[in-house]
Amino acid sequence: MPDQTPDPIRQLERFTTDDLVSAPLHPAQVRRLGDRRRTRRHAALVAASVVAVLAAVTPVALLGRPKAGEAPAPAVTTSARPSPAPSPPTVITYPGPGLQVTNAADAHKLTGTSAAFRSFIAGQAVKAATDGTSCPDAAHGITVQKYSAAGYALGAVNACGGYVALWVETGGTWQEGMGTQDVWNCTTLDYLAVPRDFAGDCAAEAGSFGPNGTGTLQLGMSKAEVVAAGERVGSVYAGTACAAMSGPRPSAASNGIDGLVHRTFGLVQINAHPDDITPERISLGSTYAEAKAAYPALHREGDSWVVPLRGHAQYRMEFSGLGPQDTVTLLILDSTKAACW
Repeated sequence: MPDQTPDPIRQLERFTTDDLVSAPLHPAQVRRLGDRRRTRRHAALVAASVVAVLAAVTPVALLGRPKAGEAPAPAVTTSARPSPAPSPPTVITYPGPGLQVTNAADAHKLTGTSAAFRSFIAGQAVKAATDGTSCPDAAHGITVQKYSAAGYALGAVNACGGYVALWVETGGTWQEGMGTQDVWNCTTLDYLAVPRDFAGDCAAEAGSFGPNGTGTLQLGMSKAEVVAAGERVGSVYAGTACAAMSGPRPSAASNGIDGLVHRTFGLVQINAHPDDITPERISLGSTYAEAKAAYPALHREGDSWVVPLRGHAQYRMEFSGLGPQDTVTLLILDSTKAACW
């Protein structure tokens, strides 16, 4: 009895329509076409899955561009992991009165400090010993009490007498920023960028810079007297009647010299160092408002601000700007008898 079940392959072979005429396919070709369709369908599903995963991790800001006339979608930002706070600079405090350095070889005991600082202190110890030759029975040398890797240190200097010193590193070079037998001057600490909690107590100190000189230097001194006071006087500048004065004080003024010596009128200019303070408590780092309050006669002359003093002297200042809180960047004690430029 013949099988009455219709063979689908044979039906496909006999398939015709009024509008479509197809050449019959061999059954093996039909099976291969089915396999290809299943393969393509499987690949399409895999591709769709990949697209879905990429869409899930793509930032919202990149999913589409705004159409013309539309406001751009707000950018999506992600919270960055905060950077760790910088470690505070290493501070070394030596026990007791501090670590004594009486000669260059002793500087190696300053463990934990930089090589530049050890070299500087070695030089200061040699200088203290040299300065103390006239008083051999006195203590000579340097005592380092505190050091910071940020570039400042403090201690004591002893030769024929002594004082407390604050040393600072500027441009890779160590120098004495301030010396005192009293408390620190607050304005000078700020000018040198030394934290007050490192240096200790400070006050608004009155100094002796002016009105006619400072320390062993007085306006009008001859070149020989200036040299006898421990300063060096260079060659006369071409086209002028003045030579530069530079001295043993290690904290050089901002323009690199300590003053000017005129061939006829002698010492006509003394430049303030960071630890030079006027009797009215004005120094490098003081504000314009403080200078104007201390010297009501302060007025502009050319590029400088001038304060007339008694006799043939004046203060000359320059400021970081023209606002009341802008600070003194140059402080000079001048003789009005001669101008060098």
